[in-house]
Amino acid sequence: MKKPFKKVIIAVIAAVLVLSIGAGAVVYKTVFGTIGKIDNATLETIAPEMEDFETDEGAYEGDVAIKDIELESVELTDDTDLINILLVGQDRLPGEGRQRSDSMILCSYNSSTNEVSLISFLRDLYVNIPGGYSANRLNAPYVFGGFPLLYDTLAENFGITVDGGIEVDFDGFIELIDLVGGVDINLTAEEVPYVCYDYDLEPGMNHLDGELALNYARIRKIDDDFGRTNRQRTVLLALFNKMKSSDVETLMKLLKKGLSMVTTDMSDTQIISLATKLLPKLSTLKVKTYVVPGDENDYYYASIRGMFVIVPDLPVIKNKLETEYLPLG
Repeated sequence: MKKPFKKVIIAVIAAVLVLSIGAGAVVYKTVFGTIGKIDNATLETIAPEMEDFETDEGAYEGDVAIKDIELESVELTDDTDLINILLVGQDRLPGEGRQRSDSMILCSYNSSTNEVSLISFLRDLYVNIPGGYSANRLNAPYVFGGFPLLYDTLAENFGITVDGGIEVDFDGFIELIDLVGGVDINLTAEEVPYVCYDYDLEPGMNHLDGELALNYARIRKIDDDFGRTNRQRTVLLALFNKMKSSDVETLMKLLKKGLSMVTTDMSDTQIISLATKLLPKLSTLKVKTYVVPGDENDYYYASIRGMFVIVPDLPVIKNKLETEYLPLG
């Protein structure tokens, strides 16, 4: 059975933000050995002629002819004021290699305005994949070519320049939430039975421990990927708010646990630089969340190559990224 821990992207932002809370680079170095490293220069890739497509029951090739799908090219956004870190979660069995990216959240930080945008990119977006591959779901580039191909895909389709990536192991997620004493989440009547059958939970605000928070973030059956990613961002914000009020001892425990859940292609210098920028401003950091695509005018559904996909209006989405979502100041 596949581990549900790998299907959520919740704990990553804690790992990124907590880096900035200790005693600076010295503290970071003492626990740096717990971080997994990815060498993009040596990673194994899948050649275009070996590409595959995740087909869905009920979908078929003839719904929308491939030749009738037009994905317009876009220019790169001038985001020199931003640090863009891509957070990736995978659906992967123990011992397996790199898989498709089940969750993708762009963490975009502007140190001048002290703003962070958490932008979820839905995995079923139908996008062009550079390098000789066919158009496919957005979750495909990561398994084909790792972070480099996923970065190139985001650049070609959305004009986003990514500075580094973080892949997450969620085995310690429950402990991470419990370390801050749980989080407060507003539950709907539909969500309550999926969070827990045994506890006395009611619709409205509830205090959730790590296990219950993970159950909440995993809910899939009551709606769609839009709802699922919204719940993920809700837990991220609740966790961040608890972190800001935690004592130093708790924050240091969070630091150690968060780092042990991270695998990254970022260098030591990049991570320390990010921590240094966040450190003086953490208590006043402003966080906003978004999802791509944002509303029904940004996309349409289609069945292509046996896949149910979301076909984005790329120029419209790029305009929203530049004018609303990214913290460009």
